[in-house]
Amino acid sequence: MCVDVDDDLGEKARVRGPVVGRKANLAAASKLGVVDPEDSDVNTMFAGLHIYDELAKEHEDVEIATVTGVPEMGYKADRRIFRQLETVLSKFPADGCIFVSDGASDEQLLPLIQSRIKIDGVKRVTVKQTKELEKTYFVILEKLREPHFARIVFGIPGLLLLLFAFSEYLGFRLLLAVLGSYLVFKGIGLEEKLFKAFSGVQVSLENQAFIFNFAAAALVVVSFLLGASDAYSLPQANALEVAALFLRGIFPLFPIGLLVYLVGDLLRVMNEKKLYLLPKQVTFASAILLAWLVLNNAAEWVLGSLGFAEFFYSLILVVAAMYLFTLLSDEFRRSILAKLNLSGKDVYTEIGGFVGKIAGINPKKETFVVETSAGQKIDLDFDHISDLGENVIIKY
Repeated sequence: MCVDVDDDLGEKARVRGPVVGRKANLAAASKLGVVDPEDSDVNTMFAGLHIYDELAKEHEDVEIATVTGVPEMGYKADRRIFRQLETVLSKFPADGCIFVSDGASDEQLLPLIQSRIKIDGVKRVTVKQTKELEKTYFVILEKLREPHFARIVFGIPGLLLLLFAFSEYLGFRLLLAVLGSYLVFKGIGLEEKLFKAFSGVQVSLENQAFIFNFAAAALVVVSFLLGASDAYSLPQANALEVAALFLRGIFPLFPIGLLVYLVGDLLRVMNEKKLYLLPKQVTFASAILLAWLVLNNAAEWVLGSLGFAEFFYSLILVVAAMYLFTLLSDEFRRSILAKLNLSGKDVYTEIGGFVGKIAGINPKKETFVVETSAGQKIDLDFDHISDLGENVIIKY
């Protein structure tokens, strides 16, 4: 089974998925190769044809299929690929498949595919290059045409340049601070979590959580403006003092904004009856308050308004309190998960595809085990749950 998650086959060659059969796949790959010889999906499909020919020598009951997503990728691509997979399996009820792709973006679909059919092997197709360094320039140009990379490479620097051009007040140091913060978020993996959180926010007046989200965003923006104002109140301040002034300036509105956001999220959790998420909300709220105490005291210490002994004692107190909150939250979470009684319930995707039955729960790791109809067991964390009722609805 070949996967073209961004639907180059449909966008460039005007071939709609799923493509089933050797003859159809050979024609589709040839057509895409003529339109765009440099597209890696051409190599993926020809690799699939090669594997098919090898298997056909030993097995009579073998087939090749190519499924396609959408250019935007994401959830829409997952939904389309899942539906095409259902179509393929209705025509050819296979016991297993070899997953063929051209990179990691396609392989993120493995859990989704695995919920419907056993995966016997994964083949990643890479193109051999004789003068890789010489051709790197052209590879980069091709990648920059893709929306995902263009948003990062052009979008973020463009936003920073506009910020610098239109706001003389913010200054060059704050510009570097914004860029540095983004790089830190990117480095520790916080960027994807933030985008995931905000992508789930529904902009609707009927959504009670949206009102709190809007208020929280306003408080955060105002807090950053106040922090920037304080940061430049002392022209002769060094970098450490500027950072301390900025931190002191954003308090207390910034933590209040985060707490307001958590209140809105708490309403959403209660409305969706996802009580197993309550301990996490409590932990986040505690962490926000304790972090505010530490950072505020650190800023006061740098500026000379607080002695080191007081700052050190507050730091020890915060560490002990956070440890205690974590223990209590873990115990609270385990008790809630133990009462969910999910074992044996049917699991479906949001688009109606049957995944399997829940075989067990691991409260310590916050995961549940789904046993598919093919007998495979998949570990999923509780963040995948979209709805709970007689059945469990999950999202990928």
